[in-house]
Amino acid sequence: MTRPTPARAPRVERIPAQRHAAILEHLRETGAASVQELAEVLGASASTVRRDLDYLMEREYLERTHGGAAIKRGGSAGVEVESEISSHIQQHEKALIGAAAAMRVQPHQTVIFDSGTTVLQAARAVTQRGLPLTAITNDLGIAQILGGCAAIRVHVPGGTLRNGSPTLLGSQGETFFKGVHADLAFVGAHAVTGDLLTDSSLELADMKRAMIGAGQQVILLADSSKFGPPSIFDICTLARIAEVISDDGMTPDIRKDLRARGVALTLTSDGAAQSPEIHA
Repeated sequence: MTRPTPARAPRVERIPAQRHAAILEHLRETGAASVQELAEVLGASASTVRRDLDYLMEREYLERTHGGAAIKRGGSAGVEVESEISSHIQQHEKALIGAAAAMRVQPHQTVIFDSGTTVLQAARAVTQRGLPLTAITNDLGIAQILGGCAAIRVHVPGGTLRNGSPTLLGSQGETFFKGVHADLAFVGAHAVTGDLLTDSSLELADMKRAMIGAGQQVILLADSSKFGPPSIFDICTLARIAEVISDDGMTPDIRKDLRARGVALTLTSDGAAQSPEIHA
């Protein structure tokens, strides 16, 4: 069967990270694409697309094929997309998830914000509500956003700044969270597979476990692309998660599996979040 010719995108100048994110999203949906197809999708020249594909191949995000590119064979369990690109992947869905998460926050609560682009959207939405609260985060970018709201008191644990990321990691931060008792923790994951949350970095997984241990109620914020093959390092099982907030791009099979596990599931869509689906 011949694949339909994709609609040409308008010629809007995009920064490289936006193009890279759009390429990865398209390949995730199609499996493979030619340079010409990607040029049509992006509204970019073929030469620009080739340069973008070379950049992404060097970082092992994809494989080059004759005349195009494909999703990397063998999965991407150990490959973490750099944050500058990741912030543009599923951007609309992440904003909806963040808005739904912000509605879980009550005045004067203590809230933990994990690192990551989806949790960052939750932080932005929380500041827009202007609630007085105490926030704790190991992400310097999220700390800056939260600190822009006069009603929010922000605490940042110690640690070592991760290379190429605004994230603080290490034993100093993990020890800090052992002495924290928070009302709510927003966490993310590299992958969710069945009952298991995983990440691509041992240090990230360790820090997430410390945050989860410090939160009375833990809410997982994960767009639908995160539900698939596991990454390398275990974080925890869904038994430790009070609610999953995702988007309505989640497949029916995964929805069914989460319901069978008794997970409180909220799926966001344009307009409003769907009601939580709670199954004992």
